Amino acid sequence: MAFDLQILIAILTALLVFATGIFLRYDQIQLRQYTLSIPQWVSLSVAAVTFFLVAVDQVLRGLVRLEEIQRRNEEAQRRSEEAARRVAQERAEARRRSRETARRVAQEQSEANRRAEEAERTARRARVEARYRIAQIRYQLDPIPTHRQELEAVLAFLEEYGETL
Repeated sequence: MAFDLQILIAILTALLVFATGIFLRYDQIQLRQYTLSIPQWVSLSVAAVTFFLVAVDQVLRGLVRLEEIQRRNEEAQRRSEEAARRVAQERAEARRRSRETARRVAQEQSEANRRAEEAERTARRARVEARYRIAQIRYQLDPIPTHRQELEAVLAFLEEYGETL
């Protein structure tokens, strides 16, 4: 709306500047059969209206410039906020990925520890079982009191710690 009004005022101003130039230069204008007499008050009035329209035109141009500056500032701020929002989202995503990676690493570490503990228990069971079989075989081959004591010690160990192995 302001732009259309500005164009109209600019056109009127240009026409009035032309008319003012003519009215201030001549006291009368000769047209074919007619002579048009131009009183001084008309010339001054046209000059005053021209001045007023020039002032209005300049004010409108300033308003249009201000609107354009404001629009550009709003656009720049929108882009800045959008960039800040993107950076915040990227940071949040990076933090989420970092937490996920840390969780996965902790889970893998926990799984590795569990497997290591299970392997240790299996190895311990195998050693105890091997010790039991060796003691049993020795006693069966040679039933001397030393082999009997060794077998009894292994059996006592199994009875005491059998559930925890």
